[in-house]
Amino acid sequence: MNKFIFLIFSLLFFQVNSIAQNKSTVTGKVTESKTGMSIPGVNLLELGTTNGVMTDFDGEYEIEVPENATLVISFMGYKTQNIDVNGRSQIDIAMEPETSALEEVVVVGYGEQKKVNLTGAISTVKFDDIEDRPITNATQALA
Repeated sequence: MNKFIFLIFSLLFFQVNSIAQNKSTVTGKVTESKTGMSIPGVNLLELGTTNGVMTDFDGEYEIEVPENATLVISFMGYKTQNIDVNGRSQIDIAMEPETSALEEVVVVGYGEQKKVNLTGAISTVKFDDIEDRPITNATQALA
């Protein structure tokens, strides 16, 4: 009976061990395609799963994925890329800017507005409107 239980546990152990062997650690660096500068905070996600990481301050990453996995690399303002691992352990990625998705934004006071709406949002404050208030600097006058 003890030999039978030992045999069952041994088979389960080898089966789990063989499943885990098809995973590999992939490392690399994510850079900007034109300047070659590293990009921190880029998301790398194994396609179809919740397994993912972000690049560190130097744009470097490390993720454990199956050898046939596809990595989805995304970052705001850059084109999303799908890269097949194909058993590689080192994959360096160059991100290309996606200029069509960016809109011009102008920061106004305590908020922000699109540049197209800026002309309708401008108002004029005359000195007569604020002269009765205790103002010690220009910032208070703008508020």
